[in-house]
This record gives sequence, structure tokens and C-alpha cells, in this order.
Amino acid sequence: MAKNRKKQDRQADQDNGRIFMQRLQKNLEFFKKRRPEIYKLLANMELQRVELVVTPGKDDVDMVANGKSCYHGLAQEYSVEEAEKVLEENPETKRIRTFSPPWEASYQKENFADQILRNIVKKSPVKPANFKGYIRGNIYPSMVFLGCGLGYHIDALTKKAPIINGIIIEREPEKFAVSLYTVDWEEICSRFSRKGFSLTFAIGYANQPEQVRRLVSQYMTKDVPFYPFFSTYYNHLADVELAKAVMENANDLAVVAANWSNYDNEIMRLSNTAHNIRRGGQLLPRPVAMNQSKPLVVVGSGPSLDKRVESLRRVRDQVVVVSAGTALRPLLAHGLRPDYHAELDPAYLIYELLSDIGEEKIRDIPLLAVNEVNPFVPTLFNKVFYYFKTDNMQPSLLGLTDRSFSNCNPTVTNAALSIGHSLGFRTIYLFGTDYGFQNVDKDHSSKSVYGDDTDSAIAEDIQKRVQSTVKKRRVFKTPSVDGDTILTRNDYYSAKRSVEELIYKLKSTDTPPEIFNCADGAIIEGAQWLPEREFLDRFGDGGQETPFNAAEVFEGFAEELGVDAFDHALESVHKEVERVCAQYAKTIKSARLGGRRDLCTLVNELRERISIIRPLSGKASVTGAQFMAHQLMKGSLQHFLYVGMCHGMACEDGKDLTAFLKRWEEGFINFLETVPGHYAKVMLEQRPLEDDPWAKRFIGDRDPEFVPAEVNLND
Repeated sequence: MAKNRKKQDRQADQDNGRIFMQRLQKNLEFFKKRRPEIYKLLANMELQRVELVVTPGKDDVDMVANGKSCYHGLAQEYSVEEAEKVLEENPETKRIRTFSPPWEASYQKENFADQILRNIVKKSPVKPANFKGYIRGNIYPSMVFLGCGLGYHIDALTKKAPIINGIIIEREPEKFAVSLYTVDWEEICSRFSRKGFSLTFAIGYANQPEQVRRLVSQYMTKDVPFYPFFSTYYNHLADVELAKAVMENANDLAVVAANWSNYDNEIMRLSNTAHNIRRGGQLLPRPVAMNQSKPLVVVGSGPSLDKRVESLRRVRDQVVVVSAGTALRPLLAHGLRPDYHAELDPAYLIYELLSDIGEEKIRDIPLLAVNEVNPFVPTLFNKVFYYFKTDNMQPSLLGLTDRSFSNCNPTVTNAALSIGHSLGFRTIYLFGTDYGFQNVDKDHSSKSVYGDDTDSAIAEDIQKRVQSTVKKRRVFKTPSVDGDTILTRNDYYSAKRSVEELIYKLKSTDTPPEIFNCADGAIIEGAQWLPEREFLDRFGDGGQETPFNAAEVFEGFAEELGVDAFDHALESVHKEVERVCAQYAKTIKSARLGGRRDLCTLVNELRERISIIRPLSGKASVTGAQFMAHQLMKGSLQHFLYVGMCHGMACEDGKDLTAFLKRWEEGFINFLETVPGHYAKVMLEQRPLEDDPWAKRFIGDRDPEFVPAEVNLND
């Protein structure tokens, strides 16, 4: 009998081993077909720190990670019990208390999208005074699994709970790889294959908090507003560091909606491009394999520029200087002329600022301007070179994606840094990039347009115009280069983080640059801070230096921009805008909106459609017109989904919810039916520059076509 029992045990162990291997192959085949990005990560992975432990004679298994048992031999039992506990701790009656909905003040611009959104929010039963959190009903709008483990807990929970938007975060890919032996991922994913359901995998190597933040941001930004507004968090195996990083990232993404673009902003940029191309201009394509012998100095207009400018003056002949945006005025005021000037902002304000410096002072400086710069700006310069950025879809419209520059947004400092690296500069110094201030009354160079040593009428007017807005922004502390802290604001801090992200990417290229921070402000991760003496010590006494002639360098590979092709492309965009708007309107009209579940599935379906652009029927690839129409529409569409979800899920009773959803649906369809005609008026009439009100707008200014009439949304 004993021999027979041992033989049976061996046979059972062999059968279990075969089952594990069959499951592995099945999972790999599934991911290869349905999630190729995950398959690519897992296919050739060698397990070095994580292993599956199968004990002969036992029904359960264990996982050992970094030498430690995770489940003490009871992975399945532990995970199922844990999943049950999560469900018990999050009953239907428990509200989701994360971040407040957008209120009326968020939609005060005078354009037809904001007007419709403002009316929807104004008539919403949800107000700041009565908002008590989000009511999820009998569904989980968003479930965030912090840690994959062996996947048993995910399998157990998704069997029992209807989850609209599931998110799996695993910062140790080997753990996910081991789960291929234990659970059927095709079956788990099938629970999210219904219309309006989705499952996001955020899997990648991330040991440090910053790496986790980058991992989460990379994969989950498209899940807003489900994450983080409606998220329930399931922290498997109590990964404290992962939970902390995800929650910090949630705080960042909670304000991402405030930075979403909108239709009228995007069409202003496209209109600017149309004027610039029709006037004739030279394209500066992204060069290949250039190398510069001199270092590049990128100059911003932070307050430390005033005391640091003398050291820059002493090495002026040994460096190439690019002024970024508002830095041009203080540089010239300090007697330093840049080799070229860079602009990114599309607003008419830039023309006013540059005109105020004096046309005679700037005309001979080569201008490196984004294609969507305000079209009056190039009239102030003799030599103008336009660059396209891959951060938007306009290059796709003209077939210029491969010759455009990456990571130029959101500030002109990013653009100057990114383009400088592409031009072949391998040593780069940052001046006036403080991203903070010691005194709230001095947050720029004294000689900038926002400084206290500027006495022009335009400067005074601009200072008054922005003063009230700036005062509303929260001021907080961040680490400074001298080991102490410095004051900053959300806009400065966001700009700092974006530059840090850019530096990280540049240093990951095949030609990593040395980047030094010569501003006495906030710490910039990835850019070593240099006190003035250390900066000067890096240079010799000068001598005979070969001058850098920016105009000659740029003209050496610049190209002409074609007008006819662009005008034809604009007509294609109009047809695509008509098609997209009709498609979205049809989906909304045909959707059932009887409650929270219906709202969640509709919004999630539209959210996914917004995040992915697919080729048209019969086409092998996505067209440039599709990309451009997507960019025009995306931000405003996101705002409608954001308002609908937040206010709908916060309604206290069914009657209020039904009435709100009706108003939201009517407003959304009204917007979609208005856009195509608006586009045709702005982009296809070809107004002369001097007569085009769109060319004289600030970002956020009134839409010139705007009619301030109350939208008829039924009560």
C-alpha cells in the first residue's frame, strides 16, 4: 500500500507540474496575441529573484521573493481569504472619498465648450456644501491592485465583484512572470472584455519611489478620472512603498484635468500654424548625428539670473547662449546677446512682449519658434526657423513626425534643452531656471517683464493682468540647491518635474549629455548644481574661439514648408472632425443611462476610445487627419467625461442622478454638433492675418466666434 501511495503521489506531482507548464504556455500565447507589450517583457525573462515553490503532496503553493517566503506555503488560501476581507471592508454603503468634482469656477472661459460645461455643473444637484463623497452602488468603478503576487487574489476578487476599470500594478515583473504558472490570465481578462469594461496592466521594474511614480504615470494617466477619483485600493502583501508612491501619484493626477487642453486652445494653435506656413517659412528638421564643440547655455528668467549673469558674461565667447521665452529681455538688459532665441508659447502676448523690447534690438537674432507660435511674432525677426514637436499631432498632418523634436512641452526651457541636445550639444548649463523664489514679490529676474526693474506700459499692464491669478496659486516649500528650502508654486513645480523627466530621458539616450544647474533655486534632479566659482573653474582664460553662427548652422539643413499640402490637409481634418463627432454623438444617444453602472460603462467606453486611435475601416494605418482631429477634440471630450462621472457618481438619490444625466447628455451632444461648423469657420475661410481675431488671442481669451447665450438644458 505504501508503495502504491508513493507512486500515486509522484503521479499527482507530475500531473500538477504538467498543469503548471500548460498554464504557462496558454498564458504566453494569450499575451502574445492580446497584450504583446506584456509578452515582450515576459517572453525571455530569466527568474533570478522570484520562484514558485511547489511542495510535493500539498495542494497549495508558495512564492519566494528575494529569499523570503511570501505566503508560507498557503498562497491560494491566503489570497482568497484576503480578497474576501477586501470585499467586506468595502461594502456598497461605503463612499469613495478621494477628490472633489470640478465646480463652476473650473469652466469660466468664454468658449462654447466651457459655456456648456458651466451650465451642466451649475444645474448639478452636487455642490461644495453637500458633496459627501462618491456613491459606487453595486459596482466598483475602479479597483487598483497594488501588487500581482501569484494572481490568486485578483482571480478571486474579479469573480465576485463587478469591476468597471481594473488596474494591476506590479513593480517586480518577475512576480508577474511567476503568476503565469498559477492563474488563467485569459479568463481573468475575459471578465473585462464586455463593452465599457477595461483592465490596465502597469508592470515594470521600479525600486525607488520616483521609478514607481514614473511607472504609474506612464500607464495610468489615460485612466483618469476612474483613477484616482473613483479608485478602491487593494494592497496585496502590504507593499507599503508601492502604496505610498501610488497615492502620491494620485495627488498629481487629481489635478491633471486642470491641465487638459481644450478645443479652442488647440484650434488657435492650428490657426497660428496655418498663418505661419502661408507666409512662407523654413522648417528646421531634427538633425542626425550633429556634434558641437562648445557648451550650450539655456537661459530662463528666474530671479537668480541677476546675480549669476556676470559669470556668464565672463565666459560668453566660450559658450553658445539660447534665450528661452521671457529670458530675452533680461539678457539684453544685462548686455548679453544670445546666439539664438527660442519660443514655444502660441499666445499673442509673446508678440506684445517682444515688441516691447524694441524691434531694432531683436531683429537680427535668429528665432527658433514652434510652428504654432503666434504669427505676428515672426514679423519681428529677419531669420525665422520653425520646429515641430512630437508632443502634438501637427507633424503627423504634414508627414513630419520623424523630423520633429520630442519632449518640448510644457515650457520653452524643455524645448530649448531638447532641441539643443538634438543639435549636438553634449554639455549644457541651465541659468535662470530657478523653479522657485525666496520672496513671493520677486519670482523673476528684476529685468524681466515680470520684474521690478521694468518700467514700460506693456510690462505694467501684463503684471497687473497676471497678478490676481498668481496670488490665488498656493505657495509651498521645496528643497533648494543650498541644502535649505525655497518657495515654489504648482506651475513652477510642475515645470521642474517636467524638466527632470526630460533630463532623465536625455541621459538614457545613446548620446547622454552632461547637464548642470547654474540657478540658485530649487534642486533639479539629474542636473548637478554648480556654485558660481565651480562654473567658472570649468572654463579657461578664453582665447581665440570659433564663433557659433546660428543662422548659418540652421540654414545648412533647413527646408521650405509647402502651403498647398497643408491647405488640403486642413480639409481632410474637417471631414474627420465631422465623422468623429457624429460617431460619439451616436454612441451617447444609443446608450442606456439608467444609473451609476450605465454611466460608468459609457464613460469608460468613451475614455478608452479617446486614448486609442485606430485605423479607419480598410486602412492599414492611422492618417494624419485622424491624429489632428483627435488632438483638437481630446481635451474637451475628457472634460465632458470628467464632469459627467464626478457629478453623476456624487448625486445622492436616483431622481437627482436621472435629471443630471439627462442634462449632461444633452450638453455633450450639443457640443459635438457644434464643433464641425466652428472648425470650418475658423480654419477653412482663410482670413487675412490682420483681420483674423484668432491671431490676436491670449490662451484662455474669449473665442472670437463665441455667442454668450444660455444653452437650453432641460431642468
